[in-house]
Amino acid sequence: MAKENKDTYQHMPLGKLCSMVTKPYFGALTKKMEHLKVEKNFSVLILLEENKHCTQQYIATALQIDKVSMVKIIDGFTKQGLVKRVQNPKDRREYFVELTPKGHKILPAIHKAIKELNNIAFKDFTQKERDAFDKAIIKVYNNVKHFPSSHIIMYKQRKKN
Repeated sequence: MAKENKDTYQHMPLGKLCSMVTKPYFGALTKKMEHLKVEKNFSVLILLEENKHCTQQYIATALQIDKVSMVKIIDGFTKQGLVKRVQNPKDRREYFVELTPKGHKILPAIHKAIKELNNIAFKDFTQKERDAFDKAIIKVYNNVKHFPSSHIIMYKQRKKN
């Protein structure tokens, strides 16, 4: 087996490095929140907590989730009683997705799991380094989000037994 050295990842594309962090991070986070039965879709609940009057289209665009997957996620959360669809009183064709009391109730556990895992991931960082990382990664995202690209699937749905 080849020995890893300090330059092993120096020439890797940024996306590959981010992917290498994403897989174990989200795997651990999903495991930590297994009892909540929200799988990797907890970001939808966080978005709904922070924004009122979200449509499925808004959520899909904001979180870069395709429309078909978004419908399935919202349907699943509706069945679990975590969200509900509410008709827009100004446009009967449009529905807002809102958290239910049950959805609000599990958010502290989601935030706790994220905070605990982030603290582990950033354990050797000073607060200044952590703040700089947050700013840098957002800046990188803003720089690349408009690149022309091919559609890729980042996550495959797990098959349920």
